[in-house]
Amino acid sequence: MTRTPHLALAASVFALLATAPVAAQDACLATAEDLHLSDAQLADVAERELTFGFLTNNISDDFSRTLVAGGEAYAEEIGVELIVNNADFDANTQLSQFDALLQRQVDGIFLTAVDASSIGQAVNRANRDDVPVFIVGGAPARGDVIAVMNASSYQGSFDAGSAMMDAIGEANAQVAILGIPFALQTIRDREKGILDAVGASGGQVISMQSDFSQDRLLELATNVIQANPDLKGIFATWSLAVNAATEAVEQSGRDIVIAGYDSEVPGYVELASGDTNIVALSGQQAALQGRAAIEGLAQSILRAELCDEIITPNLLVTADNFEESWSIQYPGAEQPW
Repeated sequence: MTRTPHLALAASVFALLATAPVAAQDACLATAEDLHLSDAQLADVAERELTFGFLTNNISDDFSRTLVAGGEAYAEEIGVELIVNNADFDANTQLSQFDALLQRQVDGIFLTAVDASSIGQAVNRANRDDVPVFIVGGAPARGDVIAVMNASSYQGSFDAGSAMMDAIGEANAQVAILGIPFALQTIRDREKGILDAVGASGGQVISMQSDFSQDRLLELATNVIQANPDLKGIFATWSLAVNAATEAVEQSGRDIVIAGYDSEVPGYVELASGDTNIVALSGQQAALQGRAAIEGLAQSILRAELCDEIITPNLLVTADNFEESWSIQYPGAEQPW
């Protein structure tokens, strides 16, 4: 799915997303900390010799790699065997990986879905086999999951987008959005967050485009910069779009402000350089989510009842706080600057 620059199109997308719910109003909400296992629970888990599957939609970005690392580290700590598979953005591959885990009779499955619609059939099969499924990003179209875990996607994009608009500091400023074509609620929430931030400041979204490839995103960003001499800002809704926007603006030599959702190594390096057009990046705490995935599945095995939605806080990373934010977002990792 690629959305082309067009004012009328941007307006219609804004109107559509403005009606989309960010979260169910009656949902039970909890934080990742609420999933922590007690000493007695940890002892129970160790005796059960559990095996969990950990299915990721990709490992091409720092978030996904850190999510896996967080899950692997905690699973090893509490004596859970973890089988990790990467779908590389292919929904059919993920379905096959899911079925293979069911055939191995794993005790639970953690999932970052490629596509919430197609994965529903696999979740139904897990329900049939009484295998709990814990998901990040958005509920599947079919089947029941024990909980959906998300960062505060709407608020993260709204905050980073507001920082971008403040940095531009002009009425009616033209901005472009680069995204990812995932059919997931968390991505719609990110888009709604930036659209609301732009709308609140009186700006104009002149382009919304998306792709999985950083090379293609670079091409899209370059084209929108060249086609719009009054462009003042680019907002990226995921990490590779942040990288593409940064490179495109640098190549253009123009003073275009950048903000985005996902603070990963390239973004931190840019902020540390002191010479960047990036003003703010909203960062998920992937290591925390990876641990919470293991804890949530373990809690389910122990027959604890989880809230429908587990929320993890974002970090708003800027040139003023990037060092502190790095230690929180990537605990124990060497600083890349």
